[in-house]
Amino acid sequence: MVVAEDDPLAQLAIQSYVARVDDIEIVGSAPDGKPALELVKSLKPDVLLTDIHMPHMTGVELIRHVFALPDPPRVLCFTVLGDENTMRTALEAGASGFLLKVDPPDMLIHGIRCAYHGDALVSPKLLASVLRQFQRHNQPPSDLSDMDLELVRLVGRGLDNGDISAAVFLAPSTVKTYISRLLKKTDCRSRAQLAAKAHEWGLVEI
Repeated sequence: MVVAEDDPLAQLAIQSYVARVDDIEIVGSAPDGKPALELVKSLKPDVLLTDIHMPHMTGVELIRHVFALPDPPRVLCFTVLGDENTMRTALEAGASGFLLKVDPPDMLIHGIRCAYHGDALVSPKLLASVLRQFQRHNQPPSDLSDMDLELVRLVGRGLDNGDISAAVFLAPSTVKTYISRLLKKTDCRSRAQLAAKAHEWGLVEI
């Protein structure tokens, strides 16, 4: 494994964690992305452990350079400051995992092993935040009334206007008008898109 880490104390901590296990070996360390890239080219490690915030070449830049190589290693990010956008950028660049320095040492070891085997591991602290964000994004708009939500739900179940009118005790023409307004309110171009929204918002039981 090659380590890219600009903090000497963090480098020592990583070395001490790895020294406790028999299946991981650090073959090279660098304080910045540029020398780390050269180490990856020359040593051809199975795994690259990289910080994100480094002075001359960031971890994300390093990952992009690494994945331009013919046979890139697996990459695990290990950083003190992590947010959803940085994590997403790193994962999109090719990283196999994203851990925080506040995570337990055992998790770092597990993350290195996961990366080696081609699996992914994300810090639970970041994952919880991402899930909360995902849940917020998948809530229906607050300006939809209870009737609006019921109509979206019925469209999501595949009912036509006649069936919906019987279910909500409205005339078919009224239902048609309601749904036309709903398409505009929800930025949907078709009933199919509205039905997809019903599933996205959890209005339809699968």
